[in-house]
Amino acid sequence: MTWSRIAAAFNYHGALLDIYVLETSHQDWARVWDLLRAKPERLTFEIDGQAKPPPAEVAEVFNFYPARSVLVSYRLGKQRLNCHFFTEEEIEFDLDPRDVDSLLEADRLVGFLNALGRATMKEVLLTVENSPDEVIARYDPTSDTLEWSVGY
Repeated sequence: MTWSRIAAAFNYHGALLDIYVLETSHQDWARVWDLLRAKPERLTFEIDGQAKPPPAEVAEVFNFYPARSVLVSYRLGKQRLNCHFFTEEEIEFDLDPRDVDSLLEADRLVGFLNALGRATMKEVLLTVENSPDEVIARYDPTSDTLEWSVGY
C-alpha cells in the first residue's frame, strides 16, 4: 500500500467516512468492546455529553440507549473513531477523513479495520458516510486481508 495510491480516499468532500460491520450479534459487540477496552488510554465514553468510566460489559452500554445519548471515541494517532451504539445488528464507527493525512495514519486505520474483522470474523467495510454500498476498502475474514476498491 502506498500513500499515493490511497490518498484520494481521504480527500474531504464535506462528509465523514464510516466503518461498518454488518449483521452483528451481541457476541460480536462484546468482542469489539473487549478490543476497545484493551487500550483504555485510547477510549473515551460519554453519556449525554458527560465523560464517564466505560462499563465493563457492552450490555451496560446498550442499556443507556435510546433514552440517553451514548458516544464512544477511540483514538488512533490523529484519528478519532466515534461509535454511537445505534443498534445491536450493526457496528458503526465514523471518522473525519482529514485526520488520515499520511501513510502512517492510513496504516493505523488499516490495523484497526483488520482488528475489527479478526475480532468478529466478519467483513469490515470502510465507506463514504451513510453509504455502505460505496466501499473504499474491505476486510475479508476468509483471506484475512484488506483490499482497497478500484481507484484507491
